[in-house]
Amino acid sequence: MNIVAEEPLVSVIIPTYNRACLLPRAVHSVLSQDYENLELIIVDDGSTDETPELIAQVADPRVRYIRFAENRGIGAARSAGVQAARGDLIAFNDSDDVWLPGKLSHQVDLFRRHPQVDVVFGDYYNVDQLHGTMQRGFEQTRKGLELLRVRPLIEGVYEVVGGMPEALLCVNFVATPTVVLRRRVFDSTGSFRTDLSGPEDFEFWFRVATKEARFAYTTRPLIERHKDAQSITASVAAFVPRMLQALDYCEQTAREAGRLDLIPHINCARHRAWRSLIHAYADLGDRKAALHAFRQSLRYGMSLQALYYLTGALLGPKAIGSYRKMRDRLIGGMLSR
Repeated sequence: MNIVAEEPLVSVIIPTYNRACLLPRAVHSVLSQDYENLELIIVDDGSTDETPELIAQVADPRVRYIRFAENRGIGAARSAGVQAARGDLIAFNDSDDVWLPGKLSHQVDLFRRHPQVDVVFGDYYNVDQLHGTMQRGFEQTRKGLELLRVRPLIEGVYEVVGGMPEALLCVNFVATPTVVLRRRVFDSTGSFRTDLSGPEDFEFWFRVATKEARFAYTTRPLIERHKDAQSITASVAAFVPRMLQALDYCEQTAREAGRLDLIPHINCARHRAWRSLIHAYADLGDRKAALHAFRQSLRYGMSLQALYYLTGALLGPKAIGSYRKMRDRLIGGMLSR
């Protein structure tokens, strides 16, 4: 293996939990990169499947293995990986995602060219195993990206010069497996919160952005991001309460930074989260939980969509149809004036 001395060591962290059937694909996509000066830290979050035996078969000296005795959550696993990392640059993959060829060399080159940049993320292919679809991630999250103020660095690469915290609160367009960042970011900002599992990355990027780290992004797709029945984000009812906890931390960060202007954006994100819960509980037929979520959403505003979801939860699908017709008539009437 020919490693040029001046090439920085990149520490790549993969947290995993009971994904032995998917992990080899993720590991191979990292180890087969054309940028070879890397270490791969696999953090086993207390798996009960054959993950330890599988890792033992990987014959590559760049692989390091950390195993938790019990499941502690992905925030704790990411944090342990960061603590163990030796590289000046730190990158991530997830056990069900795939790095595309040339991903790492492209980003390392961007850091060489632009030493002022702290974090580089990129576009990705969002592969939805549940519905058999594939879309570009930046296309799906365009609403947030359009809120950024940017300046071009080179073709297809942009430095963010403003609006990052507000944009993240609109929609999280930073796919963590696309990210490479400098170690100094952790030194100044701290690591992932160990009590968050799921939105720990969103909270971390918000904290990093609020503390004015410099982000850049490339429109080149860097990974295939896979979502299957086991994915953290696959269950809204399980994920959203953790997102609400993350938003509480975001408010704490904003207040500590003197960014009170971000509080209304955080409250809008809270409203959307509660609205998503109303919808999820309606689908589950849990009227009591849907009504509770609706009441909580009213703390941050009122929306027809929240009322629409609550109607479905309380009265069933026929009521949703009637409500939709009434809504369409009202909107049609306003447009015709």
